Amino acid sequence: MKYDRYVTAAIAAALAFLTALGTVGCVVTAFELPVNDLALTALGCALPALLGAAAFSRKGGALVAVLLCAAAGIWLWRQGDLGSHWLALISRLSAVYDRAYGWGVIPFNGEAVESFHLPLGMVGALTALAVSWTVCRGVSAAAAMLPALTPLAACLVVTDTVPQPRFLWCLFFGLLMLLLTGHTRRSSPYQGNRLTCLAALPVALALGALMLAIPQEGYVNYAEPVRQRMIHWLEEAAWEETQGGDVSIRFVPQEPERLELLELGSRTPSNAPVMWVSADTGGVVYLRGQDYDRYDGASWGISPHRVEPFSCSGPSLGLVTVQTGTALERMYLPYYPDGELRLVEGRLENSRLSGAYAFTRLGLPGDWRDIALAHSGEVSGMESYLELPEQTRAQAQTLLEELSAGPSVTERAEAIARLVRETARYDLNAPSVPQQTGDFALWFLEEAEAGYCVHFATASVVLLRAAGIPARYVSGYLVTLRAGQTAAVTGEQAHAWAEYYEPALETWLVLESTPGAADAPVYTVPAETEQPVQTTQPETTAEAPTQPDQTDPKPQATAPAASDPPEDRQGVSWAAVGAILILPLLAAVLELQSRLRRRLRRGGLRRGGNNAQALARWQEAVLLARLAGQTPPGELEQLALKAKFSSHTLTREELNRFDRYIRGQTEALSRQPWHRRLLYRYWYAIY
Repeated sequence: MKYDRYVTAAIAAALAFLTALGTVGCVVTAFELPVNDLALTALGCALPALLGAAAFSRKGGALVAVLLCAAAGIWLWRQGDLGSHWLALISRLSAVYDRAYGWGVIPFNGEAVESFHLPLGMVGALTALAVSWTVCRGVSAAAAMLPALTPLAACLVVTDTVPQPRFLWCLFFGLLMLLLTGHTRRSSPYQGNRLTCLAALPVALALGALMLAIPQEGYVNYAEPVRQRMIHWLEEAAWEETQGGDVSIRFVPQEPERLELLELGSRTPSNAPVMWVSADTGGVVYLRGQDYDRYDGASWGISPHRVEPFSCSGPSLGLVTVQTGTALERMYLPYYPDGELRLVEGRLENSRLSGAYAFTRLGLPGDWRDIALAHSGEVSGMESYLELPEQTRAQAQTLLEELSAGPSVTERAEAIARLVRETARYDLNAPSVPQQTGDFALWFLEEAEAGYCVHFATASVVLLRAAGIPARYVSGYLVTLRAGQTAAVTGEQAHAWAEYYEPALETWLVLESTPGAADAPVYTVPAETEQPVQTTQPETTAEAPTQPDQTDPKPQATAPAASDPPEDRQGVSWAAVGAILILPLLAAVLELQSRLRRRLRRGGLRRGGNNAQALARWQEAVLLARLAGQTPPGELEQLALKAKFSSHTLTREELNRFDRYIRGQTEALSRQPWHRRLLYRYWYAIY
């Protein structure tokens, strides 16, 4: 018996360590959290596993473990770093979710945290202690599931936070062993230990083979289209709901870190407002969100660590004010913001997380076109903006052979825009890309009959690069403003365009090739020559992709002066809306599972002959007695032994003794404090 206790403690320590290490490792690798020393983090999982196994395998050890954990927690709190580390971790995770869904960023104003080993160590310790308790005390595996799976669930909220396979293996192995051996262990610790030893190797090999057979790089996210449709439906439903009410629900714009071109299909832009914009000078305004410089034929990506200025010299066109309500990681820039601004990885970082900001907008010189046409020199030193797959470059240059254009960069760029514009008609219901398509841009230029801004902008950038002109793909919003008036910007005004570098002006110029948007002036004239324009954008300047942006924040630039958001535009956060929708569903699920488990348990008490029913009632009596901190009556134990080992068949009166004890214990537990009653009802499903 003593030997079995040592074996149980060893198994508990091993499973607790693997499960805790997998839990912490999944969070670290999925969110790319900085951790100075992984070995120290692993030690933080091993020590609680050993402590829990040693304490919970002995009578009264649980109290010792609780006291030690409390002392360690108090000591860490007194060091002064624990609270700030937790807030920094929560803020970092919320920033990832905000870029994906616009839930809002939980602010953290403290010093930057170089390593998150303290909060992650606490998560690992809690998981290790829960697993040790489960194994040593023979309780349900549900006690270990919550601390182990909750961090993993945090990785599943967005699609790009994928843990490394080795940590997933550790986590799943530990939980599978708990589930497979839990029932046997509760009946007989010896048989549970034996089953654990026999099942460990087959489970490890099977789990490893499964992960090798379905590698992460081969995973196809079939749920993404469904998720996009649900987001669009929620946007539409929420906006319609708030038209006549006092509550305003705000959905913020998103720009993806990677644009998968081969997954594009028909688009249905939302008419829910995403921001509010006003300008001192009316006209057409491009609001620049994110540019992309890496093209592989199937997607647009962003080169890391890319920092460059974004400005020009020209006349002032007054202020442009942008109001998003919910703070975003990036700012939306007009062409061209005054001041020495620097783009970090293709965007301007919103380092202050301002929900409203303003830029002084500059226009190009009045003779900018004459200056550009008079310059016929080639561009040098921007090779990264000329990169294309070799086969794509060769076929694109073939398409350019009959292009008639002047020698200047701007003349060639405008000729390319005309060529792309005449390639296909504008249609939001453009067909999906064929599965065997090798290059998206070439398919659109040679085969497609319809497309929208993403198609036209991508084709333009590819042809510009093939012609030796540095170019990049840009997504944002194209809006028409009336001077001094605030206009609501919706998903219908999201847009994509090309930028090319004009060496004569030493700046990036917009190249518009989407039909319908091409007639709009690229740069607004000064206020004294301005003519009144409509405040709504034509339907043809619709949508940019709405895939979620899911990388870690990299605050760099200083935000321009921000203006306070108008009071009538204040809204509840998406997190609050989600809570309102999810909490009733969660309560219903808890109640349903509790009732189902009670029904199954009562059915088990009446299944089989009298002896089988007696053994089932005995297990129920043991559980109730343990919850009440008591020992089951000796007479019931004798009846259980008689039912199991003798040929005697118990009578109905003997079964009634179990029933009377069970009813009495259930009534006693129902008189406990409210928090214990909730635990008995929804965790143990007692009543």
